[in-house]
Amino acid sequence: MHYCDICGAPIDGEPYVIKLDNAVLHVCERCARSYGGTVKVESPPKRLVQPQQRRITKRGAEPRYEVVEEYAEVIKRARESLGLSREALASYIGVKESVLKRIESGQLMPDIELARKLEKALGVKLLEPVQQAEDQSGGYNRRELTLGDVAELRDEE
Repeated sequence: MHYCDICGAPIDGEPYVIKLDNAVLHVCERCARSYGGTVKVESPPKRLVQPQQRRITKRGAEPRYEVVEEYAEVIKRARESLGLSREALASYIGVKESVLKRIESGQLMPDIELARKLEKALGVKLLEPVQQAEDQSGGYNRRELTLGDVAELRDEE
């Protein structure tokens, strides 16, 4: 069963396909008439499922990364040393200039994906592997705090 991309109503039969603000939508007859545009009855495209080769890794085997503490200074110094304006760098990495300004001032920490883009664009190191604390036996301490560790249970009489 198909549902209208605009109103969410179930669609009996095949949906209407319309183009609205450069978006192709599968809609019911009522929304197709209301929003106009090029209308044609068509079934939604079938997705081809191709077998993918997946690399099997043990859980936790892939290193996790975090942004270095002094990320703001590193980014600003590198950008200035390359002679790039904030506007030019923001455009190059695909973010708004205001976002880059907040990152350089330390008000906003970039996510891992954005940090990788900045590393590539500026030629700096912004990500480091997360250090996991080892317990006394030399292995990793995997025990986490649970609700039972902090809750105080009271007997009701």
